[in-house]
Amino acid sequence: MSFRFTEAHREEYFTDGLTLLRGLIPATLVADLRRETDKGRIIARQKHGRQTQRLQPVYAYEELDPRPFQDFLALPGLRDTVEGTLGTGYEPTERMAVFLEPTDAAWCTTWHRDYGNVQGVDREAFAQARDNLRMMNQFNAALYDDHSLWVVPGSHNREDTPAERAAIPDVYAHVAELPASLSAAVREMEWLTYTRSMPGARQIVLCAGDVAFYRATSWHIGNYVPYVKRATLHDSFPCEGDLAWQSSVRRIQAESSKAAAGPTM
Repeated sequence: MSFRFTEAHREEYFTDGLTLLRGLIPATLVADLRRETDKGRIIARQKHGRQTQRLQPVYAYEELDPRPFQDFLALPGLRDTVEGTLGTGYEPTERMAVFLEPTDAAWCTTWHRDYGNVQGVDREAFAQARDNLRMMNQFNAALYDDHSLWVVPGSHNREDTPAERAAIPDVYAHVAELPASLSAAVREMEWLTYTRSMPGARQIVLCAGDVAFYRATSWHIGNYVPYVKRATLHDSFPCEGDLAWQSSVRRIQAESSKAAAGPTM
């Protein structure tokens, strides 16, 4: 049975900041996308090393056939979800990524809200973007079973709770690298402990062909292990407000990097 968008998906998205599109990608397209992302995995590791977990944008590599990625974006169920939830006029970017498993060791991002934990970003400006449901809408589309994404449902359009602040007291801090001497199993458990430390965290389990459509303003995290093959497409559906906001954040990041580098001779 093919995926069909319903009013329940829309209501869930507004309430939780997340809805799951089960079985959206047909099997034939999953196979085509696996073929291209297998090529992408090789490219990513050759260019960026064995632990790299992202190739972006997929359209930048002539070795990859863009048609399966374009066919995915044209799926009626995906378009129905975007338009039924956000309205018309939303198109994906030219920056689609494929997320991959690390080769050698487990790894974890920080708990974060996109652009809400960029040093120098005005918190009031972030709050305005956070509360605008037209902004910061993105997806993860799994080509293999994927349990990497964790989200705090309902955190997409509100302030941090005291419990969240207590668990993650410094939203600007990066997770410290674990000592190289740790065994693979201990490293994996340390990352899992950190991931579970966020109150209300829910692990989003996607099966091959499933898509998570969610707001990037939610508390979310990626926790990855090397023994589970991963190829998950990632992109967003920006509005004009998104583009202006992202441009301002990039300026802040560039200024911060320049200041950190110090004066030039």
